[in-house]
Amino acid sequence: MSLHANDIHVSQYMTLAFPSPYTISSAETWINMNTVLPYQEAFVVCERSAPDVVIGGVGIKAGSDISAHTGEVGYWIAQAHWGKGYMTEVLQGFTRWVFENWDRNGQRLTRIWGGVFAGNFGSMRCFEKSGYAPEGVMKGHYQKNGKVLDRHLFGLTKPDWEKTMGEVSGK
Repeated sequence: MSLHANDIHVSQYMTLAFPSPYTISSAETWINMNTVLPYQEAFVVCERSAPDVVIGGVGIKAGSDISAHTGEVGYWIAQAHWGKGYMTEVLQGFTRWVFENWDRNGQRLTRIWGGVFAGNFGSMRCFEKSGYAPEGVMKGHYQKNGKVLDRHLFGLTKPDWEKTMGEVSGK
């Protein structure tokens, strides 16, 4: 996990909550944090042919207060696996899992959204191919490594997802 997460090409599009450099200790902290919490909110991504090798991650951060019905999705995948459709497959499956199964003390999510760094066209395309709609641009939202960058927002409501799923399955 730390081998792939410690790639500057991956970390350049991540917030400061994603350590860089990403050490073995960083990986252990993330794994421990996500195995002791009472709610399953983050998962590792592996290839089917190598289920013991972590090549990415995906997670949801639930909103609070009047936004408790929403969740921010975040993900990453090793550069060697960019452009293969893996993260699109992961995001589609994860979105389904969140809408159908995620529950926190009876609170279900009815809207999922994500933010993308300007210039991360692969991630933008991943959101679009997974049914998320572009919702706007927050100008100058990120400040990282001496640069100010825009944040592109993508979102999907459960009713829109259900409609899309019905079209895909022929309902």
